[in-house]
Amino acid sequence: MKLLDKLQHSLKGLLDAIARYPLTTAFLLAAAVVNALAIENAGYPNIMYNKLFVVFLVGAFLATVAQVGYERFFKDMKKRLILFGAAGLLTTGYFFIVNSSPEIGVDILVRTVALVFALLIAFIWIPSIKSKVDFTQSFMAAFKGFFVSVFFSGVLFGGISLILGAVDLLLFNVAGELYAHSANIVFTLFASLYFLSLIPDYNVAGEEKIERAVSSSRFLEVLISNIIIPLASVFTVILISYIALNIGGRFWEENLLEPMLVSYSIVTIIILTLAANLDNRFANLFKKIFPKVLIPIVLFQVIASVMKIGDVGITHSRYYVIMYGVFAIVAGVVYSFLKPGKYGIVAIVLICLSVISTVPPIDAFSVSKRNQINTLINVLTRNDMLIDEEIIPRSDIDNQEKKIIINTTSYIYRMNYIEDVEWLPDSFVYYTDFEKIFGFKEYEIDGRGEYASIVRNKTEALDVSGYQAMTVIYFEDIKARGTEPYEIDFALGQQVYTIAFASDEEGDGRFYIEYQGNEELTLLISQIVDSLGDIQTGSVEISTEEATFEVENNSLKMKVVINHLDRYEAEDGYRWNGEAYVMLGFND
Repeated sequence: MKLLDKLQHSLKGLLDAIARYPLTTAFLLAAAVVNALAIENAGYPNIMYNKLFVVFLVGAFLATVAQVGYERFFKDMKKRLILFGAAGLLTTGYFFIVNSSPEIGVDILVRTVALVFALLIAFIWIPSIKSKVDFTQSFMAAFKGFFVSVFFSGVLFGGISLILGAVDLLLFNVAGELYAHSANIVFTLFASLYFLSLIPDYNVAGEEKIERAVSSSRFLEVLISNIIIPLASVFTVILISYIALNIGGRFWEENLLEPMLVSYSIVTIIILTLAANLDNRFANLFKKIFPKVLIPIVLFQVIASVMKIGDVGITHSRYYVIMYGVFAIVAGVVYSFLKPGKYGIVAIVLICLSVISTVPPIDAFSVSKRNQINTLINVLTRNDMLIDEEIIPRSDIDNQEKKIIINTTSYIYRMNYIEDVEWLPDSFVYYTDFEKIFGFKEYEIDGRGEYASIVRNKTEALDVSGYQAMTVIYFEDIKARGTEPYEIDFALGQQVYTIAFASDEEGDGRFYIEYQGNEELTLLISQIVDSLGDIQTGSVEISTEEATFEVENNSLKMKVVINHLDRYEAEDGYRWNGEAYVMLGFND
């Protein structure tokens, strides 16, 4: 009976969440439908599915924030409809923004993540405004609700997968798409609504329900106080020791330290927020000391990031690193000198910075585009390489200047900003045209020595006639992938054949066909390189015919079609990696 009561209680919670968040439910349902269509049409990619899913996701968050805003400040149903209407209009506007882009690129993804993050923080913060619960308590409720919903959703999906697997094994074949459809329903619909059902309406809920939602469980308290805080303390001592030992030089140049410091500050702020309402020796000591430790660590990180702008300019990733650093310093000050009831300031700052980072012309991508283009113009101008809107190739400039040209041009090309640079041809391809345009190689000073990149013209069809099996192999040398070979078996008739790739200690690699434990056919990477000629410098596109290599014996034949092959010089010799189609066939 208890199990039945719990199931009825959970079902009632889900139904209450649907009634409480009707517009959110509608957007989530629309997102699930779009996902289902994408799954059914997996063989025919349609970018519109991805765009609609992103828009519906943002719409669901907007609708959720509108609902908690209504619950906190209004009682009139007309106000609720107005807020829902505003959420719908903003979602429609975001659709036009997303639809104007030819694809879901980095800019759309990052803007969406920043916007969704701001809406999530708003969802947590708004119920705490002049409320019986403060921001840290609301954060605790959301934190617990998230992990509980993820856990139950994972268990539910695991159970469904086991049932589908049993039916497929014991009764009849089950379409593989059913697993994807199940995951779509569970994680898009059930997980989201179950999470919302765990967050009470603090304005009308009883004291017992609110206390249960915002209080820390004994397990979580022990986890935070006795495990997470001591681990964070040890890591902090190591981090401070490193900074103290390298503050004179290496600290300001170490690029790997930047993401580590950002990750550290994120974890520290989350722990401080969760521990705000804990009352024990470890938690109190952590709350007293760590906010003050956080401030100088993040300040050093921000200064180091700003200094790196001189080398690489402002990219969208560095924009966010610096902006987050500013937020972390503010958070450190708030947690150091204000009471928990004022911690909502942290949420306000985070929301404002997230919105700023998405709104032109001060958003991350507008700022980084202007900065990178201007940085490239400045370095070309001072080296007499840009005269009357025409680039003059030069190879005799300083290596540091070359590095700036390489980095900025690479970023501009990767972010599809070439059309915004009038003096670069619209057909400019960084990997093939750089040396011709600027007069030196794009990989000349990056520590890898000579570099070559060969790419097959993928608009040309593959000829698979006469071959019975084919696989794609992503290959690397032994220094990158180790000694274990890549192998895939094919049952052809009554026999099993293996298409494989392996690399050896001498730095060479081989594609081979194996039958009954014996290598029947072999093609070495060195043979491919020799056949292609001198590929030690430059980048080039070759035809499918040029990229095709065949070997055979009396009974078997193997065809290898190189999609791309990169080869570069390192301190320990040449390194290589690439992708190839490998086919197996029989000789009559």
